[in-house]
Amino acid sequence: MQQWQTLLTDGNDCFDNENWLQAEYCYKEAAFHLDTLWSADSKNIQLLMAWICALHNLASLFEAQDNPDLSLQYLLIPHDKMLSISIAPEECEDLKLIAANALKITFSPILMFSKRYPMCPKCTKSLKKFKDNLDQDSSNLH
Repeated sequence: MQQWQTLLTDGNDCFDNENWLQAEYCYKEAAFHLDTLWSADSKNIQLLMAWICALHNLASLFEAQDNPDLSLQYLLIPHDKMLSISIAPEECEDLKLIAANALKITFSPILMFSKRYPMCPKCTKSLKKFKDNLDQDSSNLH
């Protein structure tokens, strides 16, 4: 098992046992390793999905500790990164497509989060616009 996989597993065990600091450490270390690995192999979807998972685990961790602001930040990190890659003119088309598909995975937890916690009007408007664009893109494919 690779180091990042062990860290995620250990983090999940710590999370289940409410050992918050150790879970945070494991998730952050896993995210760091995955970010480094994915930077070297940007078309590796397994590494990308694991990186998103590590950050979403951090979001769940902070939500469990009643810190929704920090939780939202960890939901937005992968979403914002995928959004910037998907529209970056200098990125190759394969990577843009991977990022565009990953946006569907990063957006859903943000949308669910917005139903549990109040968000500012600007964020609410931005979420609605993004959802409408995502829905429109999906209907254009059919």
